[in-house]
Amino acid sequence: MVIDTKTKKYVTMCSVAFLAAILMFSMTAHSASAHMRQLLKIGGKQYLLEVGSQTEPPYVGDKNAVDFFAWIPDPHDPLNDSAKGMKNITGLDKDVHAVVTAGGASKTLDFTPNPSNTAEYDATYYPTAPTTYTYWLVGKINGTPIHIGYRCAPGAGDDTPGNKTRADISPGVVRTQVAGGYACPIPRVNIP
Repeated sequence: MVIDTKTKKYVTMCSVAFLAAILMFSMTAHSASAHMRQLLKIGGKQYLLEVGSQTEPPYVGDKNAVDFFAWIPDPHDPLNDSAKGMKNITGLDKDVHAVVTAGGASKTLDFTPNPSNTAEYDATYYPTAPTTYTYWLVGKINGTPIHIGYRCAPGAGDDTPGNKTRADISPGVVRTQVAGGYACPIPRVNIP
């Protein structure tokens, strides 16, 4: 079978265009992971608690989850969620739950531990409106009652600037640093 030069050029150009389209799609269609980190002293002990949406960006009507991580921080780099000296905290699904609030509505959710990462807990829900959501951690850590909020912000991400302003959250709970953030749910745009 003989293929003429014109056909070879056409097939080559179509193949290049197809590969370029796949490359462009793969560069734009990934799911980002953005979370807010808070360094807290709870009952006299340091904790790094990180919360965000499991899938970013969160779309209204799509399944998502409050994604919660808990560590004893590395004393040399306490706000770094990848520091080598961190220790995972297990068993918090028994003592902590999530409360998701948006507008005047709220929903209490139970956390499920992630078997592949002992520092991670997830609480599934479906965002119902493109508005500001707050994920609350409610329960007890280190025998101390907690009620710690993580509010979404449009366009927020892991690189959202933080601060080292000390804040008394509740009796026995003090925030010493905060950094990062997570995006609020957005409407899904239908593309034909």
